[in-house]
Amino acid sequence: MNIIKLTKVAGAIAIVLGLTACGGGGSGGGNTASTASVGTITGFGSVFINGVEYETDTANIMIDGMAATESDLAVGMVAEIDGSDNGTSGRALSIDISDELEGIVQSNSIAPMGNSGTMVIMGQTVTINANTLFESDVAGITGIDQIVAGNIVEVSGYGDGTGSVFATLIDVKAVDLATYLIDESDGVEVKGIVSSLDAGAMTFSLGAMPVSYAGAMIDNDVALADGLYVEVKSVAGIDGTGTLVASKVELEDDGVKGHQGDEDEDFEIKGVISTAYDGTSFGMDGTVVLVTDNTGLDDGNTGDLIVGAMVEVEGTFNADGQLVADEIGFENEGDTELESTVTDIVLTGVNSGTVTLQDGSVIVITNSTIMKDSRDVGMMPDTQFNLQALAVGDFVEVNLYTDSVSGDLVAVKLERDDP
Repeated sequence: MNIIKLTKVAGAIAIVLGLTACGGGGSGGGNTASTASVGTITGFGSVFINGVEYETDTANIMIDGMAATESDLAVGMVAEIDGSDNGTSGRALSIDISDELEGIVQSNSIAPMGNSGTMVIMGQTVTINANTLFESDVAGITGIDQIVAGNIVEVSGYGDGTGSVFATLIDVKAVDLATYLIDESDGVEVKGIVSSLDAGAMTFSLGAMPVSYAGAMIDNDVALADGLYVEVKSVAGIDGTGTLVASKVELEDDGVKGHQGDEDEDFEIKGVISTAYDGTSFGMDGTVVLVTDNTGLDDGNTGDLIVGAMVEVEGTFNADGQLVADEIGFENEGDTELESTVTDIVLTGVNSGTVTLQDGSVIVITNSTIMKDSRDVGMMPDTQFNLQALAVGDFVEVNLYTDSVSGDLVAVKLERDDP
């Protein structure tokens, strides 16, 4: 593996001080403004989302509709947050967490020892890359490549509602459905937009997953129709014809996929493009983003607005519930992976600074860097891991890119692991 050497430590520290994600009130500690946003949790101390450190001491935290605390949150979860921030720090009023699906794996294309590829989980094609995080409650499944058909996994990430999901976190819950049902009597679950509804046969599809709702409990406020966003629960699983046998069908998010803002509401979303730019708009996690002549494009152009691209969008909702983009920033997902021992750490914040590796490479850590502790030999991982918890002598795996201006190395993800 090619190792790119950093030449200027001072330049690296300058990036830490100046590199922040675009935020609700502007970058770099400006005026505080109310904000609503969607993004992935990347670190703790308090909670880092979209490059902003949010205090959560008074926040109302919900996970899948249930009250929770900060200790229940995990890196890789996708959160919708309401609060205020100045682009660098802020205070959360509410944090709402919801997964994309928790279901039966049908296939896994990831090669042995690999970390990128696709899985099909209850008819949803789930894309995984080097920044997708992994957890497992099953002994013997210690990597994404070891997941097999029949396993039950929970997926956090960004979906389009029609069968495609970009995973930020894969969590193996059980070796099979029977084992899963011991603790989860409500069954597996998948969300999506209803298509191919056949009221006579009592079937519809979510993505590529045919669903039979004959005998299922239907929420009183659900009048099934194509285009409705729903969640299907199943105790029986997938039958011999490849059909998911529903035990319950519930309306999800008032039946509409994605954040539907009020007119003139400011909003920020960081995630993966699920519907490509058509000359006017593109889709992200169900939200329609309009691009106008006034939209600023940072580190890219409209030709880069393709499915799978990671972007951060700031804008305002119009009367039709579409997000009119003021600014679109293209996020670098990293192109170099390093594994080494830490020899020096310089802190400029709770989760920002520089890390020097054994070969002399100096890595810049920012508020947007994904920070994960995966050590499990003789110790429990630190679920609230951040740069302050890293120590000289720790072994780390880093996914990074080279800053196009300074030539410095910037970490997209830093994972502490067993050597």
